[in-house]
Amino acid sequence: MRKKNIAIMILTALALSTTVQAAPTEELDEYALDTVIVTATRTSENIKNVPANVTVITAKDLEKKQIFSVREALQNEVGFYLSPTAETKNGLSLRGFSGQDILVLYDGQQINSAFDGSIAWDSIPLNKIERIEIVRGAGSSLYGGHAVAGVINIIPKESSGETNVDMNVSFGSNNTWNRGISIDGAVNDDLSFNIGYQKRSTQGYRGYYKTVSGKTTGSSSATADLPMLGSGQYVIGGRGEKSKISEDYFVDFTYDIDDNRSVKYSYTHNNYNYAYNNPFSYIYDSAGNQIFKGTILTQDGKYVTIKPSDYLGYIGEREQDIHKINYRDDENQIKIGIGMTDLKKEGYSSADSSATSTDWDGKGSLASYPSKNYNFDFQKTWEFDKHNVIAGFAWMKEKMTYTSYSLTNWNDWNSISSLSSINSGSTHTFALFAQDQYTLSEQWKVYTGVRFDQYKKEGGYSYLASGNSRQDFSSKSFSEVSPKIAFEYTADDRTTYFTSYGHSFNPPSIYKLYRRAGTSMSSVQANPDLEPETSNTFELGMKRDLDDNTSLGITLFHVKTKDKIALATKNGVKAYYNLDNATAKGVELELKHKLNDNWSSYFNYTYERGESESNDQTTRNWDIPRHLLHAGVDYTYGKANWGLDAQYVSERQSPDADTGEYGSEDAFFLMNTYLNYKATDQIDLQFGIQNLLDRKFYASEATSGRTYTLSVNYSF
Repeated sequence: MRKKNIAIMILTALALSTTVQAAPTEELDEYALDTVIVTATRTSENIKNVPANVTVITAKDLEKKQIFSVREALQNEVGFYLSPTAETKNGLSLRGFSGQDILVLYDGQQINSAFDGSIAWDSIPLNKIERIEIVRGAGSSLYGGHAVAGVINIIPKESSGETNVDMNVSFGSNNTWNRGISIDGAVNDDLSFNIGYQKRSTQGYRGYYKTVSGKTTGSSSATADLPMLGSGQYVIGGRGEKSKISEDYFVDFTYDIDDNRSVKYSYTHNNYNYAYNNPFSYIYDSAGNQIFKGTILTQDGKYVTIKPSDYLGYIGEREQDIHKINYRDDENQIKIGIGMTDLKKEGYSSADSSATSTDWDGKGSLASYPSKNYNFDFQKTWEFDKHNVIAGFAWMKEKMTYTSYSLTNWNDWNSISSLSSINSGSTHTFALFAQDQYTLSEQWKVYTGVRFDQYKKEGGYSYLASGNSRQDFSSKSFSEVSPKIAFEYTADDRTTYFTSYGHSFNPPSIYKLYRRAGTSMSSVQANPDLEPETSNTFELGMKRDLDDNTSLGITLFHVKTKDKIALATKNGVKAYYNLDNATAKGVELELKHKLNDNWSSYFNYTYERGESESNDQTTRNWDIPRHLLHAGVDYTYGKANWGLDAQYVSERQSPDADTGEYGSEDAFFLMNTYLNYKATDQIDLQFGIQNLLDRKFYASEATSGRTYTLSVNYSF
């Protein structure tokens, strides 16, 4: 039945390719397959000639759709699922893989955290982005670890050489603000610059609730009629609104040594803070005041015990610097990159369970886990008669320190009273890579590539203040060879077919290697023996311009992963182990069409299925939505531009699980709309509505209702 469904969808798509009528003859530039991309092959290449499913999101796309982060920019692209409630570092998946299995680059610099492989999406200011390149599929043959589901390269704007100033301010629901300014220009003929600032903030909405279990006996101080979940638990209230503040500033300098050589230095800084405010309770006294502690008799005769700490959430902070130096020699086709991603601060604090009120400023705890990534990358390209060869080497060092403290005031990170634990470690990687693009004929090309990574884990230790217990871990190494081969067949000027096989890997994150939560075997222990997860990806696809205004893409993928890392108890020791195998497979369909000079549209659909294999048992991975559908229309007339986007996401839980309640992963259908108006040559006005139909549903937590945004952009 599964194969039959996939076959029906493919045949339907192929039928579309022959039945879609030609639109007016004006070429659809924004949808044509002639965009140049650099991420897929490490050289400039036409999208149509890349043997992979690739997407480019431009600065123009970001500007007109009222997008506030890179995460949001990805949510309507084929194969992506974005949880409506997730934190900025989580909740995004591609082809069923989470952020740890997606390599994210900023101008070629890895920004996956050395701590756990996650991505701080808000750390990149939107007014700095020229385009976002997405290459789906195995990418380890060129880029190494994390590139399992794909590679996302965020490419910054270059200075135009002329002085330009762009300013924007927007305000929306939940007291949401976005303010930014960027200036680019040139000091002289050889030195250009780009500087800017952006600040995003929101008061947030109620999303995280607290649930407790009931007991048959007790002595109550109050009664309450509480929402009850299918599991039998009661919802007693929540942490309140989750406020967020993200602040960025950046500066780039580019020096042209001559017509062929240049050096560029870029620096980006991000501060991110979040906190829960205004905790609330569903339990009231006779005067109508909220109750946050005591034993409560519920409507069905059971007793629940509540305490103030149930309602107090985390206070989090992140501070990140990204430094990058790029050297280009176009004549000799040499590129060199040196970079550092420095998460100077990252962590959160929480209140002690002994809190006496929701205004508690007493003791608590702090977890801090800053990390650093240093890297060097060299590549050179040679062009022969029928060969285009790229070769180079890369070096990377990652290190992390996880420290926990006791605080006298959980709101004040400077009120440290004692050290609880320290966990630290680092990894080194040295790699060699090469790729050959061989033109067999006018119609056939074959891409062969391979990368050798030598990975070393070292410097790991764990110290627990309780018992003055220190454990040192010996250094260990492993090597990984990641080959890839792809065939591309150009049937005619409009149609390209491709197929590929690629091997990829995801190294274990440092905290899974070295973090030890306690001396008891029931506590999570460090496991420096972890090996990388490895995956084999097979793809088959077609790209076709049906006419000058319509493009169609179809990709089938199958990913088999071995040695999946999972938390388990083995021989009495709880730790992360290489235990499971997994499979992810599906089909991606993408159709873009320009109806006329004013109207354009897009439609993409992903069918995917994931399975986990453990102890000779195969189970469905319910975290992966079976169906992802995105569609939209865009209308431009004179100075006005209007658009409507829609998305459908199927449920992410077993069919017998309860839906429509807190904790469930409901299917949902959302619509967003935006309106842009160019008031003058310098002033643009924008108005957007998210969740236009005000849908109420759950994605584990409660989701936001309808929100509005109004923006003004001024350029000169």
